Amino acid sequence: VSDEKDARGYLQALASKMTEELEALRNSSLGARATDMPWKMRRFAKLDMSARLELQSALDAEIRAKQAIQDELNKVKASCISTECKLQESEKKNMELLTDIERLKKETEELRSEKGVKHQDSQNSFLAFLNAPTSALDQFERSPSCIPANKGRRVTDHPPRSIHTPTMRTAYIGSGLSAPKPKAHQFVVKSFNTPTKCNQCTSLMVGLIRQGCTCEVCGFSCHVTCADKAPAVCPIPPEQTKGPLGIDPQKGIGTAYEAHVRVPKPAGVKKGWQRALAVICDFKLFLYDVAEGKASQPSVIVNQVIDMRDEEFSVSSVLASDVIHANRKDIPCIFRVTASQLSASSNKCSILILADGENEKSKWVGVLNELHRILKKNKLKDRSVYVPKEAYDSTLPLIKTTQSAAIIDHERIALGNEEGLFVVHVTKDEIIRVGDNKKVHQIELIPNEQLIAVISGRNRHVRLFPMAALDGRETEFYKLAETKGCQSIVSGHVRHGALTCLCVAMKRQVLCYELNQSKTRHKKIKEIQVQGNVQWMSVFSDRLCVGYQSGFLKYPLHGEGSPYSLLHPDDHTLSFISQQPTDAICAVEISNKEYLLCFSSVGVYVDCQGRRSRQQELMWPATPSSCCYNAPYLSVYSENAIDIFDVNSMEWIQTIPLKKVRPLNTEGSLNLLGLETVRLIYFKNKMAEGDELVVPETSDNSRKQMVRNINNKRRYSFRVPEEERMQQRREMLRDPEMRNKLISNPTNFNHIAHMGPGDGIQILKDLPMNLRPQESRTVFSGSVSIPSITKSRTEPGRSMSASSGLAARSSAQNGSALRREFSGGSYGAKRQPMASPSDGSLSSGGLDQGSDAPTRDYEREDSDSPRHSTASNSSNLSSPPSPVSPHKTKSLSLESSDHVSWDS
Repeated sequence: VSDEKDARGYLQALASKMTEELEALRNSSLGARATDMPWKMRRFAKLDMSARLELQSALDAEIRAKQAIQDELNKVKASCISTECKLQESEKKNMELLTDIERLKKETEELRSEKGVKHQDSQNSFLAFLNAPTSALDQFERSPSCIPANKGRRVTDHPPRSIHTPTMRTAYIGSGLSAPKPKAHQFVVKSFNTPTKCNQCTSLMVGLIRQGCTCEVCGFSCHVTCADKAPAVCPIPPEQTKGPLGIDPQKGIGTAYEAHVRVPKPAGVKKGWQRALAVICDFKLFLYDVAEGKASQPSVIVNQVIDMRDEEFSVSSVLASDVIHANRKDIPCIFRVTASQLSASSNKCSILILADGENEKSKWVGVLNELHRILKKNKLKDRSVYVPKEAYDSTLPLIKTTQSAAIIDHERIALGNEEGLFVVHVTKDEIIRVGDNKKVHQIELIPNEQLIAVISGRNRHVRLFPMAALDGRETEFYKLAETKGCQSIVSGHVRHGALTCLCVAMKRQVLCYELNQSKTRHKKIKEIQVQGNVQWMSVFSDRLCVGYQSGFLKYPLHGEGSPYSLLHPDDHTLSFISQQPTDAICAVEISNKEYLLCFSSVGVYVDCQGRRSRQQELMWPATPSSCCYNAPYLSVYSENAIDIFDVNSMEWIQTIPLKKVRPLNTEGSLNLLGLETVRLIYFKNKMAEGDELVVPETSDNSRKQMVRNINNKRRYSFRVPEEERMQQRREMLRDPEMRNKLISNPTNFNHIAHMGPGDGIQILKDLPMNLRPQESRTVFSGSVSIPSITKSRTEPGRSMSASSGLAARSSAQNGSALRREFSGGSYGAKRQPMASPSDGSLSSGGLDQGSDAPTRDYEREDSDSPRHSTASNSSNLSSPPSPVSPHKTKSLSLESSDHVSWDS
C-alpha cells in the first residue's frame, strides 16, 4: 500500500510538471506568433504540442487504471474482513453447540436418575422419528418406518458451514423444560474401515473409500444420497441412530439380518472353516472376511455376493452326505445357499455356511426363505443383463493359454494364445491358423480397413493382417518396426469417420498411425508423450483419451492442439484422487458433455471441462482388476465376481459369481475362467436383439481332438478320432442296457395290406426269403429312429431329418447283422410281438451267423461322410438296394443327433 501511495504522488508531481511545461510552451508560442515567426518554427511547435497531448492522454489512462486497481483492492480487503468475522461467528456457534450438547446430556441423565423417566417411542418424545425394532421377520411385510426429512442440506469435502433448517419442536416427557433450538448437521465425506450401515435407510454403504458421509457433531452416518433425508435435528442420541431392521418390499432397500458365521476355507471344508460377517441387505447376501481373534474387524471388501433375484436362488439344510468332511456335531448348524453360475443347469454356485448354533441356522434359513417368498410375491424385476455361457468345448487345447480374443461374426471367434493366432468356427468345428506368429498378446479388429492388428512375438511388435487371412488364405502381414515392447493398442475414427487411426502405447509414449490403402497400409502421424505410464486408452470424438496413475488426459489426433485433463485442478472435490495415488482402469464417454472416470478405488463423473458433474460416486464392492464397457453397462472384474453397473442410473444391477475371470476383449463379451478347468465364457446380453455369437452345446466329457487337414496345413478339425469312435461303439455294443436304448418307438404308420394264407396276390416277390410271411399279419410302413448316445449340435446346412441315416440291408446277412446289433430294441406298442428264431422273420433271422459280422459292418461308417436316408410313410414296398448300390449301409455316429430309420 505504501508503494502505491508513493507511485500516486510521483504521478501527480509528474502531471503538474508537464502542465507547467505546457503552459510555458503555450506562452512562448503566443510570443512567437506575435513576433511573426517563420512558418517552419510554427510547424515544429505544433508537432511538439501534439506529442505532449498524447503523453498527457496516456498519463491520464494510467492514472485511471491505477485507481481501478485500488478500488478492487479495497473490495478484496473488505471481503477478507467480512470472511474473518463470519469465521469468528462460526467458531462461536460451534462452541455454543458443544456447550448445548454437554448441557443436554447432563439434563437427560438428571431427568432419568431423578424422575425415572424412560425413553418412549411417541410423536411427543425427543427426536420422535424412529421406532424401536422388534425383529426382522415382523417387519418383512411392511415398509420401514418413515423418517422425517429436511431439505437444502449438502455434503461437502471441505470443512462444513452452518446450515439453517426449519425449527423442529421437541419435548421431554415429564419435564417442563422448553425445547432447545435445533442445529444443522455438519456432514463431511468419510471412508469407513469396516462394513457400515446407513442410519437413514439401513442399507450397507458399499465401497472401498468414501462410502458415505458423517456428521462431525453427532456422528450420524448415511449415504451421500440420503443426507438430504436425514433428521433435521442435531445431535441425535446414539441409541436412536440405529434404524429398525427390515427391507422395503417395494424398493428392496434395507438390511434384514446380520450375524457372524463361518464359511469353508478356500481349499474346502476339509481344511476347516473361517470367520465371516454375513449381511442380508437389498435382497442380497453379503459375505465379508473376518480374521481370527476377538478384536478382529471385517474388511470393507466384499468377499462374495449372492443376489436373491437369481432364478436359481435357494436355501436349504444339508445332510451328512453333502458335507462328508465336516464334523458331525456341526452338520445340524450348516445350511447351503445356491445360485446360478453358468447357463448349464449343472453349473451352480453353492455356499456352505456354518451358523453359531442350530437355532441360529433355523433363523437364517427362515429369514432367507421368507425374503425370497416376498420377493416373488411382489414380483420385483430381475435386473440382470448378462447370461454367462460356455462358448466352446473346454477340451480344445488352444483355450488353456488364451491371452486375447475377439468375435469376428456370429459363428467365428479369433483366439490369440501361446501358439499364435487362430480362428475357431464354432458351428463347424473348424480351426484356421493365421500367420506363423508366436505368442499373441492382444487382438484388435479394424473392420473398416479390413485389417486385424495383433501384438505378438517375444518382442511384442504390432502386426497388421488382412481380413482375408482369417479364411486360411496365404497373405502378407505388415510389421510396425517402431512398436517393439508395446503394451496395448486401440483403434478409432477421426474426422467423422473419414480416417482410421491405430494408437500404440509403449510405457510413457503413444505412437499414432493412420491406416490407409498404401503398400504398407499404415503411416505414422504423431507421437504423444504422457505424464505417466499408460494404463488405459481409447478414442473419444477425434481425441485419444489416455489413463495414467490418478489421471486421464485427452489428446487431439488430427491437427495440432494441447491436451487437457479430465480432472480439473481447480475442483477441490476431486483432489482426493491425486492425494492418494490410484490406478486408472477405464473411462466411459456417456455423452459429449459427461464422462465416467473409473479408478481402482472409486468412479467419478465429470463434465467436458473436468469438473464434477454428479455428487454421487460409483462404488466398487471389491478391488477391481479391470473394467469393460458395453453401452450402457459397465462390467467391473474382481477376484471372486463380476459386478455390472448401469452408468446412466448408477445402479448396481447384477453380480456374476464367477471366480478368477478376466476379459479377453474390450467389450467383455468373451472371458477366460481360470479354475481347475480353463473355460472360454461368453456373456450373452439379454437386452440385445440377437446373439452376437452362436453358442454350441458343450460337454466336459468330450473326446475331441485337433486333427490337421491333409490338404491345407493351416486348417484343423476338432472331432473325435476314428479309433476313439470305434472304441466307443465297441463299449456301447457290449452294454445290453445301452443297446436297448438305441432303437426308439416306430413312427409314421400307414396300413398297406393284410397278408396270410390264401392271399397269394399280395405276396411281394421282391422280399427276401427270410422276410416272407409265414402266418397272418398286418404289414405297416414306418420309420424307426435310432438316437445317438452323445447329444450334439447340428451343423449348418446339414439336414435334421429323422429318416436320414441307415439304409435298408441288401441281404439276409445284413438284416441279421442289424438284428444282432439292436436285438434288444422294441418296434413299438402297436407292432406284433417278435417271433421265435424258427419263424425266419425279420426279428430272428441270421442269429447263428458269425459274431464279428455286425461289428465289422458297424465300423465301416465315417461320421464326416454324408448320410443317406430311405423313404418312409410310403404306400409301396421297394426291394432293398443291391450290394453294389451307392446307398451303402451307414452306422450310428456318436457325434451327431441325426436319427436313422429303416423301412419295415
